[in-house]
Amino acid sequence: MRPTFLTLRDHGKVYVADLPRLSDGQLAHVTKEAREVLESLGRRLEELEAQPFLSQAEQDTRIRASTKRDVTERFLRSIDDELQLRHNNPALRAAAGESLARAFLELARHRLPGATFDSLLQEALAACGPEAAAEAESHGDHGPSPVVPLVRPQAMPVVLTLDPAPQAG
Repeated sequence: MRPTFLTLRDHGKVYVADLPRLSDGQLAHVTKEAREVLESLGRRLEELEAQPFLSQAEQDTRIRASTKRDVTERFLRSIDDELQLRHNNPALRAAAGESLARAFLELARHRLPGATFDSLLQEALAACGPEAAAEAESHGDHGPSPVVPLVRPQAMPVVLTLDPAPQAG
């Protein structure tokens, strides 16, 4: 069985298996594009059904359009299922109740591939200082771990700079 995907104008091939790694914003954009594809297919199928006689090429087009419509509908259902899982994720809700940092950590754990998550976690721990990195290494594996402070308690300064590019006028 081949993996289900949809080819979209802005995104190319988007596989159902990749949906968990997309952000909510990306999912919204993919959903919008998929709905446009579905509407276009629906219009084309209505045009073909309105014709009294279809040539062999038009019959083939109708079959392909029907198949793509069915795949697009399944794809949209998969997106809806993914969004429902995200909104009903008890681990994320518990993490959000603790802190923004914990919620962010939980989101990253679910959305990023294992090696990427581990690498970013190690980089963040190193930025927090040697005591945080040593604590993480003492836990051994990189599976679910206790709350890891990702930022120091001190406030970080925010620096704003003006765009040095001259404005045309």
